[in-house]
Amino acid sequence: MAQTGNFKSPARMSTLGGSAEVSASGAVTGGKPRESGLKGVDFERRSFLHKVVGGVGAIVAASTLYPVVKYIIPPVKELKVVKEVKGKLSDVADGTGKIYQFNEDKVIVINKGGALTAVSAVCTHLGCSVHWDNAASELACPCHGAKYKLTGEIISGPQPKPLKPYKAKIDGDSIVITKA
Repeated sequence: MAQTGNFKSPARMSTLGGSAEVSASGAVTGGKPRESGLKGVDFERRSFLHKVVGGVGAIVAASTLYPVVKYIIPPVKELKVVKEVKGKLSDVADGTGKIYQFNEDKVIVINKGGALTAVSAVCTHLGCSVHWDNAASELACPCHGAKYKLTGEIISGPQPKPLKPYKAKIDGDSIVITKA
């Protein structure tokens, strides 16, 4: 007759008679019962493998998500605040304009007959960059047709406010731009 089930189960041991010793189920080799080992520690192979696979999965997920998050969230730009910006006078020929970065704003310097005028180069409607139209003698925004005078005052268009004025002066062969 073939045996099925646990050979040392308490039910089987009781059928063998009173002379057989009933040990704790799941005896460990060496004759030491499982309960007398480390208390509270679960040494099951399956739970250990679940923890290892979960840890490896967490490492893979973190190493995949880190570059994605760094790409989506741009780095913080530290802007150096200055009181003036210098440029070359030869960069702004008569009848032209040049845009300079001034702290967080862009400033357009226009040379009209040797006189320099500086205003913000950012349209007050939606933030597009304006350009100098020498033929019409006006600043024009290509996005929605806003038009400004040389001094930044509104001529026409959807913009709510005039352009912010700046000071531009000639210092030798360079241009010095400061707040108005």
